[in-house]
Formats: sequence, structure tokens, C-alpha cells
Amino acid sequence: MTFAELSTYLDRLEGTRSRNELVKTLSELYAKTSPDEIQPVTYLIQGRLVPFFEPVEIGMGEKLVIASIAQAAERPVDEVTRLYNKLGDLGLVAAEVSTKPRGKVPSITDVHARLMAIAAAAGAGSVEKKRTGFASLLHDLDAASAKHLVRMALGRLRLGIGDATVLEALSFAKKGDRSLRPTLEAAYNRTSDLGLIAHTFWTEGEKGIAALKVTVGRPIRPQLAERLPNPEAVIKKLGNVAVQPKYDGIRVQIHKNGANVRIFSRNLEDFSLMFVELVAAARKLADRTLILDGEAIGYNAESEEYLMFQQTASRRRQHGIEEAAASLPLVAFVFDVLYRNGKDLTAMPYSDRYAMLKDVLGDSKVLTPAPLTTTDSAEELTRTLLDNISKGLEGVVVKRMDSPYQAGARNFNWVKLKRTTSGQLNDTVDLVLLGYYFGKGKRTEFGLGALLAGVYDAEHDRFDTITKIGTGLSDAGWREIHARADKLQVKEKPARVRSLLTPDVWLKPEVVVEVLADEITPGTNHTAGKVGDAPGYALRFPRIVSFRGADKRPEDATTVKEIVEMFKQQGKRPVAGQ
Repeated sequence: MTFAELSTYLDRLEGTRSRNELVKTLSELYAKTSPDEIQPVTYLIQGRLVPFFEPVEIGMGEKLVIASIAQAAERPVDEVTRLYNKLGDLGLVAAEVSTKPRGKVPSITDVHARLMAIAAAAGAGSVEKKRTGFASLLHDLDAASAKHLVRMALGRLRLGIGDATVLEALSFAKKGDRSLRPTLEAAYNRTSDLGLIAHTFWTEGEKGIAALKVTVGRPIRPQLAERLPNPEAVIKKLGNVAVQPKYDGIRVQIHKNGANVRIFSRNLEDFSLMFVELVAAARKLADRTLILDGEAIGYNAESEEYLMFQQTASRRRQHGIEEAAASLPLVAFVFDVLYRNGKDLTAMPYSDRYAMLKDVLGDSKVLTPAPLTTTDSAEELTRTLLDNISKGLEGVVVKRMDSPYQAGARNFNWVKLKRTTSGQLNDTVDLVLLGYYFGKGKRTEFGLGALLAGVYDAEHDRFDTITKIGTGLSDAGWREIHARADKLQVKEKPARVRSLLTPDVWLKPEVVVEVLADEITPGTNHTAGKVGDAPGYALRFPRIVSFRGADKRPEDATTVKEIVEMFKQQGKRPVAGQ
């Protein structure tokens, strides 16, 4: 398949306003893709060259792309820059100045290989290599292909395709329905690599997918916790439980293979270069191969003081890493061991996995077991909860001692408990920004006045609106969020967004914010949990607490299912249709 053929599908995907049409179009593309092409196709439609956890970037900023476009089109750089200022999209600029392709139309695999070579360029002369290599590639492409190539290079391929949409399209391409999505999703949860899933499915079928195992070096999709309203409900549902502190840090998965150590975040980013003290501590562990699950947080052992999330998140940087590590050292509270010396431990009971931690971590002061107590008493659980809150922590996580580690699952094997509720929503929720409204009065200087935010519908792989937010940020915060939002503007409602409201500006669902509200109420203006003519759910008096971009993807936001359960826990009847 040529890159030009792929571009015709990208045009269709870009113009699609229905999630079902996204799946249909993507499945058509997959049906025409060979085993050799399917892996690069899967990465390219995500705007990637490799899976998300591999730190391989094309490495081209706007100025370098402008120079490449100018070279390919034989135009002055100033002319290309003026056109960019007019159109606001370098992809459209590349299409407008594109010349007739020379020679043979490149295939998908050829384009992918040439982009990989551009990404690999490093050291003296690398900027020139990237510019000339990208210009040469542009020169070989038609206008539509040049548009999409530029957007890929800049990470601005706005197709609105989520992981679940890709998995569903693979199922449709082979079976004509979505029946294989659960099987494909389970394998994805173990491997976190959509390209690997696609290639294995095409070459080895369902048996090959089932044979994909947990592997050191490929992050496992993290186990997630459900919610219950109070300690009494927890003990009633789970009985005797393990109780651990709920840290407000960054979820980390530590992979050790001999001297090679990699640290992955919850959203599959590689933090190894940033969290140098965690890497150094993991190298010293005796076991040759390990996968550990934990929470990294700034912590002063002498004062037993935990730092706020935003302070911990400041360690996520590209420069000044050694200085930051010295001034704000991290500790990882490890609560699970998932793999040890060649053996996958995820099927073992949690009690057995936790029992290994002391032996695995030894006397490390940087990697330390998360404290654990057991109880079947609501009173004791309440005391433990309040004790952790008094230490500046969020609350506790309660776990079934006999539970396996279910990658990517959110169920009642784990339950997070922050505070008891009494008719109000005292827990926070993580929302995705979907659009914004222009400001009035003082807000005009910020460029926006209110934000349209939503939750994730995991079943349908879409984002449903749940609230408009106009409070919770300082003046500097509003300016920051406007700067972030402007990079995510799209002309029309994204295909994976379901909304009854139309903001002044639509956004690509990407930024996640932590929000506190007074309560969840029935909401006729919002689509979260809406079925048929019945109302959905809304938040009353929402305000932003913090940004969660360091550790959460939009698909990691609070789900519709969680909102329904939280509404019930307030003591209200579910909305009709639920």
C-alpha cells in the first residue's frame, strides 16, 4: 500500500463525525493492509513511529518543519512562514505549496523507515540531516500526503482515534463484528503495544494473541480501583481487606532486566531519564528481572512529610534533571511485584505477591514497601483512613488479599476510599477538557471564560460532557490553560465527543484536570450517562484542583460508570434509564 492510499483514509477519518464511522473506515483500511504494513500503519495513525512507551520521536519542531517545506517546494522560508501565519496549520501549508511528486510513489513501509532514520539522526550535523531528509520525503509526496506527514512529524494528527477504536476496527476487519475486542484488549493490557497486537493478529490469529505474555520492558496496563462511599460499605462488600495509603504522586511501573532499568508512567511514558534515583535504586536490587508497581512521590523521611502532587510532577522535565533530583528527591512506595526472575506473578493472590516485597526490595531507602494492614472492622478502617488523611495523604486503597493483578481492569478487587460522604461529593474526579467559551469582563484578558469538560465512556470509547467549569484557577492558571488549549483547537466537534452543548472552541480531548464539586445531579444539558430521552449527569459547583497531565491520558479520566456509582453513593436514585 502506498502512503498516498493511506492518506485518502486519513482524509476520511479526519472528516468523520461519528465514532461508528471511524471504526468502519479504519476497519476498511486494515482489511487492505498486509502483515508487513499493519504494524507501521497502526503506529502512524496514532501519530507515532513506535509504541507510546518507546522514547522515539521524529524530533522536528515548527521551525525545522518550515525549513523542510521551503526546501522541498523551493520557496523562501519567509514565504512559508507568512503562509503559516495565515493558515495556522503547517499541514495545510505543505499541501498548498506541494509540487508534483518525483519518481515512484513511496510505500507506507518506505515512509515509516525514512521517518525512523530522521528520528535516529543525532550529534553533529543532525539538524541538517533531519531537514534534508524530511524535505526529500515531502518532495516525493502528493499534497494530501504532505499534509498528513507534516502533522505526524509535529504530533498534530487530529483523527480522534482511541485505543479501543483501533481494537474494535481490527475485530471488524477480520470477523465483521466487534466480538474479538475483549480478546484483543486483554492482550493489549498485557503488552501496551497496539502495533504488536495488530501484527500478531494478522500473522498468528487468535491463538497468537492469546500467547502474548507479560514481558519485562513492555509496560502492563495498570490495575485500577473502584469507589465505595465509606468504610462500612467497603467491609460489607469485601470482608477482610488489606489497607494501604493512597499517595498523591505519580504511578510508576519499574522494569529491571539486569542493569537495564526503565520507569514507565501510568500513561505509558518512559520516565527513566527523569527519575534517575529510582533507576539507580532498582539496579541495586538482587533479582535479575523484575516488574514492580508503585507510586513515586516527594517525601522527607525525617519529618515524614509528603509533597503535593504538583511539586512531585515538577520532576517531569527534560533539563536540569540531576539538580532537580538533588533538590527534590523521590521515593517510590512499592505495593506490588508483578514479575520476578522470568515468572509472571499476576495470577497469584495479592497476599503472596506482597509477601515477596521485603525480600525483593531489601534495605533500599528509595524503593520501599507501601505499608499494609489488614482488617475486617469498619471502625478500624475508619481510623486508618483518618490517620492517613491527617498525614497529608489522599486516603487509602483497600484490596482483596486473594485477588490477582488484572491489567487494565477497574473492579472491586481494589477500592479507593478518601472520605465518608454525606450527601455531597467530597471526592475529586478527573475530567477531560473538550472545549471552551470566550470570556467576558476580566476573563477577556485570559482568552477564555469557562471550560466544557467530560468523562470517559469506556464501553463506547467516547467522551461525554458533564459540566462547565468557571472557577478554581488563579489568573496565571487561566492563562496557562488557555495556552495549552490553543494547541488543541479543532474546527468541529471531535468524533469521539458526545455533547448537547456547543462551545465557542472545540478541543482535541487531551488535557486532564482534577475537579472538586459539591455533588452529582441529574443534568438535562449533559450527555454523561444519558440514555434515550432520560437526563444524564452533571456536577454542581465544580472547581479545578490541579492538572493531571503528568500521569493520565484522557482515557484514564473518571468514567461514566464511576459517575453512576458515585451518584448512587450519594443516596440518590439513579437517573431513569440507568
